[in-house]
Amino acid sequence: MRPIASAVIAVALAALAAGCAKTTIDTAQNQPQNEGGNGDASETLHVRNAFLLGSADPASPAPQDALYVVLINNGHQPARLQSVTVEGGGQVQIPLPMEVPPNRAVGVGEKPIGTVSGVRGGVVPMTFTFAGAPPVRVMAPVKPKTGYWATLPAAPSGSPTPTTKPSSTPTTASSPAPVQSPSPNS
Repeated sequence: MRPIASAVIAVALAALAAGCAKTTIDTAQNQPQNEGGNGDASETLHVRNAFLLGSADPASPAPQDALYVVLINNGHQPARLQSVTVEGGGQVQIPLPMEVPPNRAVGVGEKPIGTVSGVRGGVVPMTFTFAGAPPVRVMAPVKPKTGYWATLPAAPSGSPTPTTKPSSTPTTASSPAPVQSPSPNS
């Protein structure tokens, strides 16, 4: 019985060592997993990886930052993003209202969904409001346009579209419309 137990242990250790030797992580070539702000408007509506892409030099901020975010609808009905606001001032340019089809995500890939101007600092509080759901507040970091983020576009090239055909309800926003954030005194 002893020789069998010794053989099993030896094989297990050899398999473990071989498996560990082959495990590598290539961090230089892969996109960071999720370093943005996250929040949930409901059990089915989610805001994930919200961040702003600033300039390469934090000492001279960009006049406008690209807004990257993934909006996820795990529900059975379409969801509609009605507004995005920035605390402390600032202006959001995004095509609104934005439809998020059921069981789909909008904003995936390397394309911003809009721009934000008039913000300063390393983290920007933003509020996303969907029709029929409570607003969701996220802390969106401002990423410098260096490293992985150096290759991302600084401005949207058309409106973000889901991977499915649009719903039968047409949207009237054909170009980005400014969305004012409330003044700090309101």
